[in-house]
Amino acid sequence: MGKKSLLIIIFLSLLFIGCAGGTTSGNPVVEVNLDSYSPTPTAKPSLITQQGISPFAVNSIVMCFKRLRFKMENESTNGDPTQDEDNIDLELGEVALSPSGTSLTNVSVPKGIYSRVEFDLEKDCSVGTSGNSLQVTNGSGLLTTEERITIKFEGIFTVDESSEILNLGIQNIINALDTATSGVELKSKAEGASGSF
Repeated sequence: MGKKSLLIIIFLSLLFIGCAGGTTSGNPVVEVNLDSYSPTPTAKPSLITQQGISPFAVNSIVMCFKRLRFKMENESTNGDPTQDEDNIDLELGEVALSPSGTSLTNVSVPKGIYSRVEFDLEKDCSVGTSGNSLQVTNGSGLLTTEERITIKFEGIFTVDESSEILNLGIQNIINALDTATSGVELKSKAEGASGSF
């Protein structure tokens, strides 16, 4: 074997080794949307009354999206979500949710079966934002918080094609935020509920 052939083989070997793993170019693209929701609580009125909760109507919701994670069954999130290996940084900034549904982003995700999707809402999600991670206007008025909030959605979602669409049901989270009476309650209300897909 000549030197020229050996050099070509070495070059091609290095090229293939350099391209193995760690790339997202071959992963399917997932379009992520929030489903439509009702601004008024959808829980049974008797349940709302039994719990002593008066139904408000969410007039507006603005979320400051910082990052997103797709999790497989039994896969946990790092105790510090900013350091989780599955993080996908987002450049969405603040997004005003629409009751008719909201298109969020397209992301590259490895093929697999996922059982949970998480979003981190943070006050510094992009330059020029209000400085709040979450803003809700309901029957109690304008409620805001600067705390990091992780909202989650659970179900089964299979990524196996070149492109997929994921519609996230947010009604349970809206119902929880309907009951907030102050900004200090927003984190526990949002994290205590789970959306679906």
